[in-house]
Amino acid sequence: MDEALRAWCEAEGLMRHAVVGEENGAVSELACGPLVALGSSDNDFYAAPNPDDTGYPGKPLGEMALDDYNTFLFRWLEAAVNAGDGRCAHCGKLLYDAEDMPDPDTWDAIFIEKELVAWMLVHFDCKRWLAKKLKGMQPFELTAHPTPHYDLSQLDRAATERPSHAAEDSQIPDATDLA
Repeated sequence: MDEALRAWCEAEGLMRHAVVGEENGAVSELACGPLVALGSSDNDFYAAPNPDDTGYPGKPLGEMALDDYNTFLFRWLEAAVNAGDGRCAHCGKLLYDAEDMPDPDTWDAIFIEKELVAWMLVHFDCKRWLAKKLKGMQPFELTAHPTPHYDLSQLDRAATERPSHAAEDSQIPDATDLA
């Protein structure tokens, strides 16, 4: 995680900290930034992306609030699904995006903020089982792989704005589960 993203995450309260004591008396503090899960395995966690590194046409990181970052992450996760990299965080099934998906294949992006701070993809039908799977999961027990790069420079600027209540039924997907 680069310093700009680390500072932003710290200011937003998204970093998790732990103090570890060694047998020799040494004490150290660990910090873990937010993660992105692109699958159901403990090996499917990645460092959260910096929108400034993706060509994202919306607000730059330094001007974002958490709501803006959630909108960015939703678009980034859509790019992961379109690249064939997104799997359900519960069942592990490969996700896809299409106009008229059957109900069992519909998915959403969710944001969790407990001991673990992470964004993940999950089928609507798998959401209810996810809490049990995540219970007790600690960020310090996971290894964050380097962030995959998805080019978001071709996004329409309108897709970078969170829809207003009047426009929620428009062509812009609702990202309320990310907030």
